[in-house]
Amino acid sequence: MTKQTVRQEQELVNKINAKQDFTHSITGVNKRYVIGVKTLFMGKNPSLQYNLIYDDIYNLDNRFDSVGGWLDTETGTYYVDYSMQMDDLFDAMQLARENYELAIYDTVENTEIKLIK
Repeated sequence: MTKQTVRQEQELVNKINAKQDFTHSITGVNKRYVIGVKTLFMGKNPSLQYNLIYDDIYNLDNRFDSVGGWLDTETGTYYVDYSMQMDDLFDAMQLARENYELAIYDTVENTEIKLIK
């Protein structure tokens, strides 16, 4: 029996359906802070919204640095966003505010930083 490899797109779809937190680099950029800039999905069950999300996953838009998923454990809402990455915290927080984001992700500390409204 040969071992089959799962395509990148299917790995992303699996993470989304499982509502896992993840960041996947599109352009090879890996900076400290990840900021959502374009929402692909926001809701409770992404597997029911196949056409809204997965067409984008199979045709990743390289105008963005990455795509990622985040589960807000306080509300149970799952988000899938195109994201940008930055090394400067001030700039990252400013971009997040401009895009009405709830939080940014710090890849060094492996934690989310919530924005104060």
